[in-house]
Amino acid sequence: MIEGLLKKSVRDLVPYTPKNYVVDIKLDANENNHVALQLNDKIAEALKGVKINHYPDSDSTVVRQMIADDFNININQVILGCGSDQIITLIINAFIDPEDKILIHTPTFDMYRITNKIAGGKTLEVPLGNDFEFDCKNFINVMEKEQPKIVFMTNPNNPTGGVIAKEDIIEITKKAKGIVVVDEAYMEFFNESAVDLVDKYPNLMVLRTLSKAFGLAGARIGYSIASEVLTKAVNRVKPPYNVSSIDQVAAKVCLENKSWAMEIIDDIIKEREVVSEALKALGLKVFDSEANFILFKMENAKGLYEYLLENKILIRYFGETGPLAGCLRMSIGTPEENKKVLRLIGEFL
Repeated sequence: MIEGLLKKSVRDLVPYTPKNYVVDIKLDANENNHVALQLNDKIAEALKGVKINHYPDSDSTVVRQMIADDFNININQVILGCGSDQIITLIINAFIDPEDKILIHTPTFDMYRITNKIAGGKTLEVPLGNDFEFDCKNFINVMEKEQPKIVFMTNPNNPTGGVIAKEDIIEITKKAKGIVVVDEAYMEFFNESAVDLVDKYPNLMVLRTLSKAFGLAGARIGYSIASEVLTKAVNRVKPPYNVSSIDQVAAKVCLENKSWAMEIIDDIIKEREVVSEALKALGLKVFDSEANFILFKMENAKGLYEYLLENKILIRYFGETGPLAGCLRMSIGTPEENKKVLRLIGEFL
C-alpha cells in the first residue's frame, strides 16, 4: 500500500545508502584530511556557550555577516544552508513546477538531477567531451532551444575535476532566460570565481561550502551568494532554523581561523600535481583536475578498488557502465597517505 501512495516522481528513486567501511585511509569523499582535528578544540570551547535549549538564530546572522564581509557584499545577498545540498533543494523548490526543465552538464554532481526529479521537473543533460571538457557552444545551443528554468554548472566539476572558463559562464548567464547556478564547492583549489559577477547579473547564484577546503564536512555548512532580488526569492522557501546552533558555532570558528587553511590549500594543490604525475607514470589515464581529487581511468578498475579496500584504503569506484565506466576518483590525502596509495597501485599493476 505504501508504495502506491508515493509520489510518482520518487517511486523509482533508490535511497542513498553509504557503506560504512572500516579503513585506515579514507579518500573517497573529497574530504580534507590535512585539517583533521585541527579546529576541534576551538570548536569544543566555543560550544560551551551554546544555549542548546533555545532554537538557533533562524537567519544565521553572525555567520552570514562574516561571509558578506569576506566578499565585500551585503548580508542580504547570502543564504546559509545545511550543506550546499539544501540550497540546491531551496532553488529547485522556489522555481520548479512539475514538467519544468533544468539543464546540467554530465557527468556532474547528482543532486541536481535527484532533487529536480523529486520536484517533478525534467532534467536535460549535455555530455562533456571525451576528456570531460566543457563545450560551451553545444551547451548554449541546447539551452536556447529548450529554455530551461534553471541552469546548473559545477566549477570545478565533481567528479571530473575539470573547469569552465569564466567567459563561458558570462556568455551562458547573459543568454539564459532563467536562473544560472554556479556550484563552486571546490573553488578554493582553482580560484577563478564567478562571485564578482552576481551584482552584474541578477539571475546568477553562486554556491560555496565549508566542507571541502576548510575541512568542515561534519558540520554541514553551505551558502549561496546572489543578487538581493534572487536571494529574497529563494528565501521564500527556506525553512526556519535550518542550520543548528552547533553548526553555526562551528562555521564561525572556522571562518575566524580561515588564514591557516590557505597554506594547507596550497599544500593540497602541490600534492595534487605530485599524485597526478605519479599516476601518469604508472600508465593510467589521468584527467586534469583543479579540485582536491583526481579522476583516473584504467582496465580492471574494480580489481584495484577491491585491492585497496583489502589494504584498508577507500577510494571511489564508478562502475563499468555510463560515462564514468572504468573510472576511479581519489581524494588528495596527506603526503604519507598518497605515498602508500601510489605504492599499492604500483604493486597491483
